[in-house]
Amino acid sequence: MYKLFSQLFIIAFFLFPGLSFGEGKKFTINGKIPEMPSGRMIVITQLVDRVDTLGRGDIHGGKFVVEGEINEPCVALIYVEGYGGGFVFILDSDAPYEMELFQSGKSVIKGGKLQSELIAYQKIVSEENEKIKAARAKLAEASEAKHFRTASELQKKLDQVMADAQSRLGEVVERNKDNVFAAYIQTAGMEHLDLSRLKECYASLTDKAKATGPGKLVAARIQALEGVDVNAVAPDFTLQTPEGEDVALYDVKGKLKIIDFWASWCGPCRMENPNMVKLYAEFKDKGLSVISVSLDEKKDKWVEAIKKDGLTWLHLSDLKGWQGDVIKKYNIDAVPTIFVLDENNRIIAKNLRGEKLKAFVSERLK
Repeated sequence: MYKLFSQLFIIAFFLFPGLSFGEGKKFTINGKIPEMPSGRMIVITQLVDRVDTLGRGDIHGGKFVVEGEINEPCVALIYVEGYGGGFVFILDSDAPYEMELFQSGKSVIKGGKLQSELIAYQKIVSEENEKIKAARAKLAEASEAKHFRTASELQKKLDQVMADAQSRLGEVVERNKDNVFAAYIQTAGMEHLDLSRLKECYASLTDKAKATGPGKLVAARIQALEGVDVNAVAPDFTLQTPEGEDVALYDVKGKLKIIDFWASWCGPCRMENPNMVKLYAEFKDKGLSVISVSLDEKKDKWVEAIKKDGLTWLHLSDLKGWQGDVIKKYNIDAVPTIFVLDENNRIIAKNLRGEKLKAFVSERLK
C-alpha cells in the first residue's frame, strides 16, 4: 500500500549528487539507526513524473541528521542505502522530527501534526488489512478445495470487508480534506477504489490538497481508470496462447468481443464459466468473440482448467499473475472482471455476468 517510490529513481539520486534540493522552509530530522553504524541516506518525495530530493545525510555511530527545505508539507520517504525499501512519513516544517529506524518494522517516526495523523491512520490500515487477509485466506482455502459455491459466498464477504475499509477511509478523508494528508490517503488506498468512488473522494479534496504531489497522483489514477471505462476505446495488447502464439486484441474480429479476466484458482470465475460456455455456443455464429485473459502463473494449471471447463474460445496470458502488463493497463484488481467491446473496440459494458450478460449480448446480436 505504501510503495510510492521507484528503486531506480532512488539509486539515481545516490549516483548523481548534483541534483538540486527544493527551496522554502527548513526542516530538521534527527535520528538513530542502531543496526547501521555508518552509511548514507536521502529524503525524497514523488511527483507524477519524477522524484525530487529534499535532503541528504550521513550516518555516524548509528546516528544521523538530515536538513533541507520544503515549500509545503509533503509525503516523503527516507531511504538508507542498502537498508531495504525506505520509510514513509509526512514531512512538514512545523516541528523537528525524531526517528529511530529498524528493518524489522518497529521504526518510530515522530514530528509534526500531520505525521501524528498518519500514525493514527496506519493503525486503522493495519486493522483493516488483518480483516482482509483473513477473508482472503478463507476464500483461497475454499477455492483450492473446489468448493465453488462456498467460495462465491466468501467472495461476497471479502467484497464487504473491503467496502467497510473504504468507508473508514472516506471518513478520514472528510476530516482532512484540505491538506496533503487527505491526498496521501487517496494515493495509498486508491487501488481498492472504483472510478466513481475515486472521483467522489477526489472531488472532496480542496484545490490545495489536489495541488499536492499525492493529489496529482490521484488525478493520474483517475485518468488511467477512465481509459478503460465505458465509452473508452479498449487499449490494445498482445499476449500468448497456450501454444505460444502471439495474438493481439485488435486482430480478433467480432461484432461483440468479451474480454474475460479470470484464473484457474478463482472460484467465482470457475462458477461463471458454464454460463460463458452456453453464451458462446449460442452467439459465436452471430458475431460474438470471447478472449479469456488468465492471471495464472503456472501453465499446467491454466491449461487444465481450460480443458476441464470446456472453454473453446481464445485464451491468452503472460503467466505473470497480478504483475502482468495487461493486468496493470486494464487496472484489474479483482477477478472475474469482464469487458464487453463493440466491433470498433469501444468498451460498451463492464462486469455483466450470467443472465444480465446474456440479455445484453442477445439484444445486440439479434
